[in-house]
Amino acid sequence: MQLLGSIGSKRGLKSRPLLWGAIAGMLLGSFSDPAQARDLFGNGGIEFDVDTIVEFEFAESNGAFQSTFGVINLDTGVKTPLLVEVKPSDRSQTVERPSTYTDDTGQSQSQDFLGTPGNTVPQPLVEFEFEANTRYALYLESSYNGRPVNLLYSTDAQNPNSRRQAEFRGDFSALANGEGALIRWDDTGEALVRDSDQDRDFDDFIVIVGGYQDCPYDEISEFDSSTSR
Repeated sequence: MQLLGSIGSKRGLKSRPLLWGAIAGMLLGSFSDPAQARDLFGNGGIEFDVDTIVEFEFAESNGAFQSTFGVINLDTGVKTPLLVEVKPSDRSQTVERPSTYTDDTGQSQSQDFLGTPGNTVPQPLVEFEFEANTRYALYLESSYNGRPVNLLYSTDAQNPNSRRQAEFRGDFSALANGEGALIRWDDTGEALVRDSDQDRDFDDFIVIVGGYQDCPYDEISEFDSSTSR
């Protein structure tokens, strides 16, 4: 099994890129043969060639919808919710205010229904184990005033007209080397505005994927050194 990310500990004093564990040798072997590798992480699909644990962290949301982010097994259709908004935004706002059609990411005073970790999403850090050789996609399921409005997928082919609704900034290699990735969703807003008025700013729901984790190799090396004296 490979472990891609432990986001919470990437802020620690000592961290190393991921992909460690008892089967590290096997993993390195799988990376050395591109013809056999089936690792995918992007708009073309999500699939790993070994069982893989990935961590997801809610960064922020900007939009009037109340959303749930999760993973769907495309072979079975089973959905697993991971990051759940308990309200549309940190504070109540009106949908009558026109959109600025700009990216509101990182603006703490955003007027675009800002949702933050620990508030709109009480449990902002989760992990999911992907089974080997299984087709997955991420999904974003949204509602407005308790009424379902859309179900979107990170895999383009799963959306109507293969429309791109999730923007990946980082792929499998970014996860494997510890850099992590960012997934930015656009929830279309079609339940509230005409298609021509949609902002397509990909800031409606933002998720951090992977990162760094404290690595036990230092402690193992110190133990080996002490026993060899």
